Amino acid sequence: MTTAKILEFFITTRCTLRCRECLCAVPFLPNPHDTPKQDLLRHFALAFPLYDRIGRVEIIGGEPLLHPDLAGILTGLLPYRSKFSKIRVTTNGTLLPSPEVIDAAHRAQEAGLDFDFLVDDYGPLSRKLPEIRELLAREGIDCRVDRYTGDCQRGGGWLRYGDFTLREHETEDQLWRKFSHCLCPRLQFHDTHDGVIYSCVYAMTGTLLGKFQLSKNEYVNLNDPLTSVEEKQRVLRTFLTHPTTACRYCDGFREDSPRFPAAEQLPKEAAPC
Repeated sequence: MTTAKILEFFITTRCTLRCRECLCAVPFLPNPHDTPKQDLLRHFALAFPLYDRIGRVEIIGGEPLLHPDLAGILTGLLPYRSKFSKIRVTTNGTLLPSPEVIDAAHRAQEAGLDFDFLVDDYGPLSRKLPEIRELLAREGIDCRVDRYTGDCQRGGGWLRYGDFTLREHETEDQLWRKFSHCLCPRLQFHDTHDGVIYSCVYAMTGTLLGKFQLSKNEYVNLNDPLTSVEEKQRVLRTFLTHPTTACRYCDGFREDSPRFPAAEQLPKEAAPC
């Protein structure tokens, strides 16, 4: 069986905030852009047949509500609804969902899917949160709010996986011990960006930043016609059982990982990584 509890589609590297500790390193990624809708629909057609079952599909960024074709992307998921039971859009509370996005959410509900918005509450930064709550309540769409304000930081705050430097003195035993305690394979998050499925967000972000290079059996290129479906499924299953090159540059995602206050903003001119 090839499964994922959560399959995330990273649809834009544009964002309304510039968070220093952004898990996706969005402020530091070159050439901010939206993945075109037609590319995403093609990726859906290539990705979903690889899985026997997915718990939830998440649309993330960046800020997904910046994508001009978000409504069409959401409705583009509906032909694959037999593979999953829920769609979630994660947003930072700075933008209201458009009427077209609300309509797409209703269409997902009518198709028998659970649908919700996860809104991260960053206090004054999430200036549209009250309006979002009111809108979604009025439209009968679930809204989950994760609070990251002052001393009320969900999970104690954000965490930093690492600084993308190689842990040169780490032994194989230490690597496997770190992997065995990492929550990523247990939570079964698979992250997809521009037609590539990664084992976790750190593997994706480090690759996009050029901090390390994954070997061919550590990711799935949906656009590769020479690799069989069976081989792609085999690689997806290894995400749960084997560390990757990214793990050698990471401190791991653990219950006791250091936490930091969420959404600390970079100055506008700052962009080094």
